[in-house]
Amino acid sequence: MQSPRITLDASHTASSGKNTGIERVVRNLSAHLPEVAIELGLPTTRTATHIRGHFYPIDAQQRKSFDRLARWESHATEYVPSWIQAIPVGVSRWLPFPKLRKWISPAPSHLGAYKLPHHACQIVAEQSRVLRGDAVVPSPNEILIMPDAYWTKRDIWETVAKHRIAGTYVATIVYDLIPLTHPQFVGKKRTIKFRGYLEQVIRHSDVIIAISKTVAEDVKRYIQENMASEPGICTRVESFCLGAEIKQPTGGVRPKVEALFAPGDSSNPYLMVASFDPRKNHEQALDAFELLWRNGSKVKLCFAGRAGASCRELLDRIHNHPKLNSNLFVFHDMNDAELQVAYQNCSGVLLPSQVEGFGLPIVESLWHGKKTFASDTPIHREVGGDRCEYFALHSPEALALAIRTWEDIRCRPETEHSSRMDMSRHGRMQPFTWEQSASQLIEVVLQNYYSHRTAAVVKRAA
Repeated sequence: MQSPRITLDASHTASSGKNTGIERVVRNLSAHLPEVAIELGLPTTRTATHIRGHFYPIDAQQRKSFDRLARWESHATEYVPSWIQAIPVGVSRWLPFPKLRKWISPAPSHLGAYKLPHHACQIVAEQSRVLRGDAVVPSPNEILIMPDAYWTKRDIWETVAKHRIAGTYVATIVYDLIPLTHPQFVGKKRTIKFRGYLEQVIRHSDVIIAISKTVAEDVKRYIQENMASEPGICTRVESFCLGAEIKQPTGGVRPKVEALFAPGDSSNPYLMVASFDPRKNHEQALDAFELLWRNGSKVKLCFAGRAGASCRELLDRIHNHPKLNSNLFVFHDMNDAELQVAYQNCSGVLLPSQVEGFGLPIVESLWHGKKTFASDTPIHREVGGDRCEYFALHSPEALALAIRTWEDIRCRPETEHSSRMDMSRHGRMQPFTWEQSASQLIEVVLQNYYSHRTAAVVKRAA
């Protein structure tokens, strides 16, 4: 049997300036799948993007264009001279329209007023790629891995269906079912859109691969309860483990970050790494620390995460807080190097999230040997095992008590404190590297691909 060739689609991520969970997974799989394929004796894998009904491998010219678009989205205002920005920004300050100011001076990873020219440049880059040709040809010796955010790329499923008719084996990665299991966090429109996406995944995949066993069970349950009677749907659901390889990142560290997370300083902040989204539950963390502050504690709290559109009240609460920049700190634009410094030198890491698909900050925190406080949810238990300090959701008192207890331990005499900290370091979690994650993904995909091909041969022979 001829070895299959793997194509990884990155239609959403390829030109994105965001660096949240899905984008990190897609980029790391794209980087490591080729070396894993070579080790297995497979043809070189390709990273592709969907354009006008075809998948095109991303070539050097398109990569250059997409990297420029990603940088533009990451810091949109840096692409516009300051003197051009000054007039509308100045005018907007005199007008009572916060949304106008946000549109003119978008936050990192938001385009605001620059969305239209950005989109026009992306169309030009895609059209240029089409003119160079060499689209992926569907065949029974092709495997198409779909790991991206397809609720924003709905036209892709018609192309996927054409590939499957020609024999291409389709493996789709699913990250979570949060819009369906917790619709209060996304709103009615996004819930409807996500349901449509998930049902397209179930109809057009040969295998669905979840990023955790918890999510895999959620997908199986959804299929059984909602689509079991529909013919031709995908019922094969597997899971794999995400990578969390910690490398020494490149990039500068701002003095204010270095000062806040100085090595060896026992008064360094506790750290919460999460986009500002209601389900991440920043409120419980802030409520808990306010309890501690009211009781005279000097502990510090630092939030690091991209500003979301649904957390305006929380952000206003933070930016108007009397403890801001003394005991409470917030960064919306920490780079990888700064995040590494924060993890290395923080007093502990908080994960009060109400629901997750995986919970990568748990792995990153434990890898750094940090005391890790996580809300008591099934996915956090799956990822963190017995290495985390779990606290009850919706109970600031429970989190405050856990922090106070840990502070008592940290403030004991130096000999006992050092012994406990040494134990923490020796207990570091060794996470999957992204190469191991990519290897496990390919192993799961190939096992199901060969099983599928064998079943097809037997069916034809019968």
